[in-house]
Amino acid sequence: MISAMRSKLGPKVIGGVIAVVAFVFIFYGIFVPGSSSSKGPGVAGEVNGETITYSEFSRALNQRVEFFKSMMGGKISEAQLEQFRIGESVFKELAQRKALGQVARKQGFYPSAEQIRDQIVKMDVFQKDGRFDRATYKNVLSANRLNPVRFEELIGQDIMEQNFKMFLAQLAVVREEEVVGELKATRDRHKVKYAYLDNESARKLLPKDLKPEEQSVRLNEKVAEMGKTVLPLLSSGSDAKVNAALRDAKVQVKTSEWLNGQSNIIPGVGSIRSVQEELFAMKKGDPAKSFSLMGGTLFAVAVAHEEFDPKQVSAKDRAAAFSKLQNEKQGEMVKRFVDDFMKSARVSSNSDMIKTGKGGGMPLTLDN
Repeated sequence: MISAMRSKLGPKVIGGVIAVVAFVFIFYGIFVPGSSSSKGPGVAGEVNGETITYSEFSRALNQRVEFFKSMMGGKISEAQLEQFRIGESVFKELAQRKALGQVARKQGFYPSAEQIRDQIVKMDVFQKDGRFDRATYKNVLSANRLNPVRFEELIGQDIMEQNFKMFLAQLAVVREEEVVGELKATRDRHKVKYAYLDNESARKLLPKDLKPEEQSVRLNEKVAEMGKTVLPLLSSGSDAKVNAALRDAKVQVKTSEWLNGQSNIIPGVGSIRSVQEELFAMKKGDPAKSFSLMGGTLFAVAVAHEEFDPKQVSAKDRAAAFSKLQNEKQGEMVKRFVDDFMKSARVSSNSDMIKTGKGGGMPLTLDN
C-alpha cells in the first residue's frame, strides 16, 4: 500500500517534525520536575511480539488518571477507574501507536542519527545558557530513569511516526466545493424565536391517576393540543399570549443567538442536530412549526436569516477553512489506516494489569 503511494507521490519523505516530543501523551510529563517512571514486574501486553512494558503503561495511565482527576475535583477512586475503563483505553492507544511505529519502520520512515540529534539539542529542557548541555542532558535522563540510548530510540520512534503521519496526510485532498461548503456552514446564519416544552413539564399537566401505559399517549395528545394554540400565536408575534398559554408549564418565549450549520445547541433546549436541516429551512414570514426532540418539543419561528456571500470571504478565512478540513481528513486517514492494520495485528494484553493499573508477573491473555 505504502509502496504504491510512494510511486504516486514521489520518494521524498516529508520533512519537519514536532517541536517538543513531550506532546505525545505516552511521554507527556516525563520532564516535569519531580516526576519519575515507576518500574514494576511483568508487561502490559504485546503487539506483533513487541512488548508494551509495565513502565510504559503505568506512565500513560498515570497521565490519563491525572487528567480525569482535574475534571472531577482532584479525586478518582479505583472503582471509577474500572467503571470508566481508563486502563483499557490507554492500552488501546499504546497498542495502536506501537502498531503505527511498526508499519512506519517497515516502510523506511526511520530518521537518521542527524535528525534525532537535531531534535534533542533543540529541546529547552536540555539547554544551559541558551545552548545544549550534555551534562544536563544526562542528569535529566538519569532523574527520569532513562539512559541516552533508550531516550534517543524513543525520539527516533516519535520522529518516524510523525513523518509517516505527514506522508499519509498528503493524500488528504480538499476540493474547492468542500471549502465553500465549510464556509457556508458557518456563514449561513439563522435566528429563531422559540418556546421549548420539555416532557417533564408537560407530564405535570396530566392527571395524576393515569396508568403508565396511558401516560405516553396522553402526553402526545397534550403537546399536540398546546401546539394548536401556541403555533398561530408564535407566528403572529404575540409573545405575551404564548407565555400565557404556557404559563402552567413555566415556559416563556425566547430568541436564539445566531445559529449556523456547526452550532447545534440552544441553551436550555439542548442539541437540535436531528431537526437542524428542517429548522434552518424556515424563512422569516413562514408559519411557526413544532419539532420533536429527545427531551421535549420545540415550537419555533424564523426571525432572521443571513445568507453566505462568497464575495465577503477573505483569503485568510478561506485558508482557515481549507486548513480545518485538511486536518480533519488527515486525522481520519491516519485513524482508518491504523484501524485497518490493527485488524490483522496480533495483540495480547495482561488483562488484570490493565483493569487494575497494578503490575505483577501475570501471564498474558490473548485478545485477538
